[in-house]
Amino acid sequence: MLRRDEIFPSTVLTTDRLLVRPFVAADAPDVHAAWQDAAFIDGAPIGYPYAGADLPTAAVWCTSGIEQQRLDGKGVGFALVPRGGGRLVGHVLLFGADWEARTAEMHYWTAPWGRGRGYAAEGAAVVAGWALAECGLERVHLQADTANTASLRTAETAGFHFEGVLRNLTPTRRGTRADMAVYSLIPADLL
Repeated sequence: MLRRDEIFPSTVLTTDRLLVRPFVAADAPDVHAAWQDAAFIDGAPIGYPYAGADLPTAAVWCTSGIEQQRLDGKGVGFALVPRGGGRLVGHVLLFGADWEARTAEMHYWTAPWGRGRGYAAEGAAVVAGWALAECGLERVHLQADTANTASLRTAETAGFHFEGVLRNLTPTRRGTRADMAVYSLIPADLL
């Protein structure tokens, strides 16, 4: 049985430009469109079940799948939407929560129509800050393919600290293996 402090609270966060909130059914068409994007599919890990997934899968994911991950104490996902309204521009996820060690890993993506505006970095920074300051985590970390310059830039812009490279770690859809850059944030980084 999970303790109350082993489940991320359901919350809405804000930045100057973004509403960072739980997913809702109306997000499914935009999530589906992002999952169909060639750059998203190419960058997704082998075995990632949502790369190229259909609209019904996106609908289930938005309405119950991502929420179930939160209720199971495994993580929490957020939709990134402009504060002034408009379509979903991205997603930030904390996953692999280890409540004993007080750590979680982060994943993010930006929809094709939202790229190049810093939305992922803005969302990643506010979610990591919330997790460290409000949820009692001691470390939020992420891995980014060293060939994915946008993801590396997102981590750095969000304030994550580069720790090193895990060489030849992950098989890619291109038939090669990727070196993965490791980044982290800890509570002392928020001061």
